[in-house]
Amino acid sequence: MRPKTRFRSPLIIVFTLLLVFSVLSLSLRRMPLMKTVEGVLVKISAPALKGLNSAAASFSRLWHHYLYLVGVQQENHELKKRVEEYQQKESRYEEALLALGRLEVLLNLKKQIALPVIGSRVIAYDPSLWSRCAILDQGKEQGIRVGLPVLAPGGIVGRVVEAYSGYSKVMLIVDRNSGADAVVQRTRVRGILQGKGGNRCSLEYVPKNADVQVGDLVVASGLGGIYPAGLIFGRITQASKKTSGVFQEVEVTPAVDLSALEEVLIVKAAKLALSP
Repeated sequence: MRPKTRFRSPLIIVFTLLLVFSVLSLSLRRMPLMKTVEGVLVKISAPALKGLNSAAASFSRLWHHYLYLVGVQQENHELKKRVEEYQQKESRYEEALLALGRLEVLLNLKKQIALPVIGSRVIAYDPSLWSRCAILDQGKEQGIRVGLPVLAPGGIVGRVVEAYSGYSKVMLIVDRNSGADAVVQRTRVRGILQGKGGNRCSLEYVPKNADVQVGDLVVASGLGGIYPAGLIFGRITQASKKTSGVFQEVEVTPAVDLSALEEVLIVKAAKLALSP
């Protein structure tokens, strides 16, 4: 027997059965009982199908909203990143402007002093609790040596007490070991400016009958050759004659904020003077 004739009979039987079932199904649908059953089934399944359709629609909306929110979140992240970059650029720009302003003031101070000076940055403060010193980024290699005065635009900062290769240490005028000859600018009353720690100094050895008042400027006398004559130490913030002994108690606040130094000038000469 050939292969084609072997499978022909089963195929005819299957096709005949499918045709019979289809005819029967169509016949049953036309019967009133089957229509009633179909109606009951539709009535029962319709709410469930409606709920499934509603749930599918809600899930679809939720999914689209989720995708939208993901996109918005990514866009927000990018915008925040750009804002931070702009803020950083603005901050650097402001810092550059402030530094330029400070350097211009230092340049004007340099023009006033008839002596060679070198600019320096404050890189650290002495962590010791017993001294008030600052560390500068200039040292022996740049010609810095012990005893040179250090100035800022507002006035006198202190003097070099240690010089190393590449950096140096400055004793601030508020250090308890600091002392310099000073004079009250208004009345020319002399005294010794003594550091008191913190951000305070005192003007020692001022007689009780001397004319000193709160607000008077205290400047360097130039004696001793440490600081340029006429440069400002600070301003008298307290003066009291109610003390034992023959001297007043005079408190001086430095003209320079010694806790926030950034750039300073080191005067590279032993004999000091100011240009007229």
